[in-house]
Amino acid sequence: MPNEKPFVTVFTPNYNREHLISETIESILNQSYTNFEYIIVDDGSTDNSWDIIQEYAQQDNRIKAFRNKKNLKIVKTRNKGFKLSSPKATYFAIIDSDDVAISKRLEIQVKFLEKNPKYGLVGSNKYIIDENSQIIGYRNYPLSDKEIRKTITIYNPIAQSSVLMRKKVINMIGYYDQKWKFCQDYDYWLRVGRFWKMKNIKTPLIKYRISKNQVKSKSIKDTIIYTYKIQEKAIHKYGYPDSLLNKVYRVFLRVILIYPKIVYILYRIRFSKFPF
Repeated sequence: MPNEKPFVTVFTPNYNREHLISETIESILNQSYTNFEYIIVDDGSTDNSWDIIQEYAQQDNRIKAFRNKKNLKIVKTRNKGFKLSSPKATYFAIIDSDDVAISKRLEIQVKFLEKNPKYGLVGSNKYIIDENSQIIGYRNYPLSDKEIRKTITIYNPIAQSSVLMRKKVINMIGYYDQKWKFCQDYDYWLRVGRFWKMKNIKTPLIKYRISKNQVKSKSIKDTIIYTYKIQEKAIHKYGYPDSLLNKVYRVFLRVILIYPKIVYILYRIRFSKFPF
């Protein structure tokens, strides 16, 4: 595409993903939409990730590689990506270092936001892949702004790795809240939704990877705790409506916190349909 097309920042945070980062990088470099910079921030990896990232950066000048001197953890690293985005960028895309973008992802999402100025961000449905990049599942999300708002105080209806947002949104909303160790993206979408419409594309635009060691009972319990706290904040601080269904669901969250092992088993059986 010609350079008069809107400029996009694509951002990937990385930590110890030497066996996966190449596939992620190549999925971005092979996008049909080419007017972008690709910022990769390595969070002090102890494996060979940084060497791999540097090698790609030497081959393609769209890649801008940065490395944290020490491990800052994911939220600070994500916020660093916001800060490093070029001032000329109109849009900001996210892709995590174990996920894969479909080749027309940026093209489809930029086209949507260009045609719909009231929308602050656009995500998509996603494929679920295993450690060998084989598709093993599929995750549907609510598509329209109306559908997203019906569910956003019940569960996170937007896949972070699928998001393309306006830089105007970041300038207005700010960065991720660093107090949220988990679910910081969920809080961010709730903040965005106060001022902008949101959309998910029906066609899956990313492949989201699930590894054998990724899902742990403890991490699910922590996710539930943060989900509950963020929902309470959305209702009592941001003014989102508190329906009977929302209240019942939050009671459900409190109950399953007592038995997180059950949630872990359910997640392993049908993770592609699980709402967290």
